[in-house]
Formats: sequence, structure tokens, C-alpha cells
Amino acid sequence: MNKKNNIPFKTPKGYFDSFEERLMDKLSQPESTFPEESAFKVPDNYFETFNDRLQNKLETETKVIPLFPYKKIFAIAASIAAIAIIALGYNWDSSQELSFNDLANTDIEAYFENNDFELSPYEIAEVLPVTDTEFSDFLSSPIESDNLLDYLNENVSDFDELNFYENE
Repeated sequence: MNKKNNIPFKTPKGYFDSFEERLMDKLSQPESTFPEESAFKVPDNYFETFNDRLQNKLETETKVIPLFPYKKIFAIAASIAAIAIIALGYNWDSSQELSFNDLANTDIEAYFENNDFELSPYEIAEVLPVTDTEFSDFLSSPIESDNLLDYLNENVSDFDELNFYENE
């Protein structure tokens, strides 16, 4: 790349040759850059009549726009609407109470499955009704009588230990 051709700034020929002379000529001339008079002018008798004009402006009554209390009306309407919504949402018929029978069986099962109560088998047995419950309801497959007799023959040495007729 040719750097000489890419320079964007150019000066006229002989500019720096006569620069000092031109600078000295400018500095030797009397300063005329500042105007002799002030650029800001105040009208005649401005400060003498200032107080009178100010008092006239302060004494003139400005137009007062009466504000009707729209905000109060909106606040009252919003509070009435909120009270109406709460009143409509409240259950006024409190004589109807929920009972255990109102719950679906699936809801009860899901509640027991999802919550850990740490109940012992004895505590569960106290709650379950015994009248409608059969022993076979708890088993996934029924016990055959032959299997039961084989188990008793192997594990029980004295049949009196079974205590069929006495309630403890």
C-alpha cells in the first residue's frame, strides 16, 4: 500500500513558509475581537418598573379548574365491587358440612399413598372394621388347605399351642 497517496489532510503550497509572518501580523494588530458594547441590552427604565410589573402579574387571578372528586368516586366504586365479589364468593349455607363419605375412595387412597404416617400393623388393625373383612381379602392368592396343613405339621409340635377355643 502506498501511504503517501492515502493521507486525507493537505495544506496549500508555501503555507508553512509564510506562517510566522502571518502569525506576527495578527498578534501585532490591536484586539478587536471583543465588541466595545455589551451584547445584552436592557430596555430603558426596565428595573424602575420591574416591581410594578411583577405585582401586576402576581395579583392577577389565574383560572382555577375545579376538580370534581373523581378519584373518590372511583375508590368508592372499587370498594363496593370488592365487597360484592367477596360476598358472592362466601358460602352462606354453612349448615351443610362435609363428611368422610363425601370423599372419593381414590382421593383417600392417594392421600395414604402420598403421605407417610408410620403406622404399625396393630394401629391399622384397630381402625379397620372386622365385621366385613375376611382373611382372604389381604392375600393376593388364596391359601390351599393342603399347604396350610403341611405348614402346621412342620412348625407346630403341640396342637394345644394353637388355642382355637380360648380368647386371650
